[in-house]
Amino acid sequence: TRQPAHWLVRSVGMLALFAPLAFAFTTLPPRPLLPRGRMLPGLGGAGSRSCLDCRSPPPCAKFGCAMPSLKQLDAPLGFAGWAIIATYQLVSNRYTAAWSSQNAEARAVWTRYILEKGDYILGVQTLRNGLTSASFFSSACFTTLSLLIGLASRKTLSALELVKYGSTSLMLVAAALAYLQSVRYMNTVAFLFQVANDQRDEGTSRGTVMLLMVLSHHMWTAGERMLYLLVPSVAWLGGGGPAVV
Repeated sequence: TRQPAHWLVRSVGMLALFAPLAFAFTTLPPRPLLPRGRMLPGLGGAGSRSCLDCRSPPPCAKFGCAMPSLKQLDAPLGFAGWAIIATYQLVSNRYTAAWSSQNAEARAVWTRYILEKGDYILGVQTLRNGLTSASFFSSACFTTLSLLIGLASRKTLSALELVKYGSTSLMLVAAALAYLQSVRYMNTVAFLFQVANDQRDEGTSRGTVMLLMVLSHHMWTAGERMLYLLVPSVAWLGGGGPAVV
């Protein structure tokens, strides 16, 4: 009974964020034309004037000379899209905090079960699956980052393009490091499984192993969150601000 209410709150919030953006977009002043006596390259006829966007005589075939170009709207729409995404994340965290806490608690309960039953084979196999997945995502992020850097180094970047490539690279680095840290925690858990029941050393207690599993889950979740945020960053890089919104 609570889930539909959550979606209703999120929908209303998104509409409230889109409304001012749509209003500003539709009320922007028209683009000016070139004054008489000036020409754009490739257009003949002295004294003619042309649209700054499509470089055709009026009436403009592209926007009717009444709206700004998509290049001009790239940065405003891009930052507006990121603001919407950030607001959505803040709102959704209020309703998903309990679910995330339950997932972390489930890892701790699973670790306690493995230690109490002594089923170390099941524990190691499960950890191996998690290690394989986290290692794959981390390697994929680093590989994509190297390709992105190579692509950016081939041309001179403007200030806005630096922001685009920088945000995409930041998401890739953050996701890769988060998954790598998750791998580190799970590797440590795999070594401590069979010695956690040894009461002679407090550093390898069951509580320590359970805590490491919870930390591994948190880092895995952080890596997934960075991958989710990577999607609009790539959309902005490839399709501009309208693709983000």
